[in-house]
Amino acid sequence: MLIVPMLDQGGLERVCAATARLLNDAYDVHLVVFNTEGMIYDVSGVEMTDLQLGAVRDRFGKLVNVAKRVHRVRQLKKELHTQLSYSFGPTANLVNVLSKQKDFTWVGVRGYGALSSKASMRLICGLADRVISCTRVMEQQINSQFHPKRSAAVYNPCDIQEIREQAQCGTPPEFDAFFAQPGRIVASMGREHDVKGFWHLIKAVSLVRKKVPDVRLMIIGEGRYEAYRKLAQELGMQDAVLFTGVQSNPFALLRKADVYALTSQSEGFPNALIEAMAVGLPCVSVNCLTGPAEILHEAYETCGDENQTIYADYGILTGVFHGEKDLRADTVTAEEKRFARQLTALFVDDTVYRRYQEAAHVRAEAFGMERYRCAVRDLIQEDVP
Repeated sequence: MLIVPMLDQGGLERVCAATARLLNDAYDVHLVVFNTEGMIYDVSGVEMTDLQLGAVRDRFGKLVNVAKRVHRVRQLKKELHTQLSYSFGPTANLVNVLSKQKDFTWVGVRGYGALSSKASMRLICGLADRVISCTRVMEQQINSQFHPKRSAAVYNPCDIQEIREQAQCGTPPEFDAFFAQPGRIVASMGREHDVKGFWHLIKAVSLVRKKVPDVRLMIIGEGRYEAYRKLAQELGMQDAVLFTGVQSNPFALLRKADVYALTSQSEGFPNALIEAMAVGLPCVSVNCLTGPAEILHEAYETCGDENQTIYADYGILTGVFHGEKDLRADTVTAEEKRFARQLTALFVDDTVYRRYQEAAHVRAEAFGMERYRCAVRDLIQEDVP
């Protein structure tokens, strides 16, 4: 049984849907969704139950909702004689452990923010049979803080072949004028949220343009980005920044770019970094928790200094950004200058650029669907002989 709140746009939802498809040929998979409204992921051929118990706002309603979900999932586990239940995300994890019957329970921790809810993590880790994280660093931290019975780290899967196929498709015509401009493009992906640190990126690219004037920036993701548009305008680069909004095929847009940048304050496992590498983009990423170091460097344990710049095996890691959100065009931090220097290095040094372009192609293969399937099946065989 796979348990997930929804199957709308989102990282854990995508991983759950991929898990269902990848395991369905070898196991009797049953997918349980709290609410299928807005569902976009393809799970055709997988048995599914929609509990029709979507999110509610008030505190009492939430408690009632949890009780109803636990009751229904417990019933389903009995009816289906479920051997193993794997849940994705905090709300599904809670329902999974509270509805335990004779099943072996796995809880998936896919976002670093979940660790900040210590009471919830202690409860879930105390009741679950295994905690599965999406990075080794996260697994180590969970083990040291919450002491689960068993743990594992399984990297999120990416369909590398599909990404590369979709990257060959055309792009929306409304972006033709932007792409027709001469020069090279820095790309980044993510919703409009402070955790993504896009104001740092806009300022860094403005610094790059002082040495490489034709460099432009493309941000792909949901949001209106009004404050960021204003910042770009104040920096004199309003025509050099493209906000595409949500795109059904972001990979075709990525193929138009030359470099990928990640400026997040934190990540669970940055799928977008892998997707950009699959398209062949050299990457510059802050060394935030968690994921970038493990993706970009084999000996990720040596990347503990969050203020160090590292020319890693598969990309460039820079120090993290400090301080509060600052949308003033006339203030630039030392960290933003450092990030800009590494972006500039890729544009002015062809040897470095080609090295990381080739490395990106190679590294992306390590996060393919088949490797994920094998990792999950190995754990199933270990826990459900």
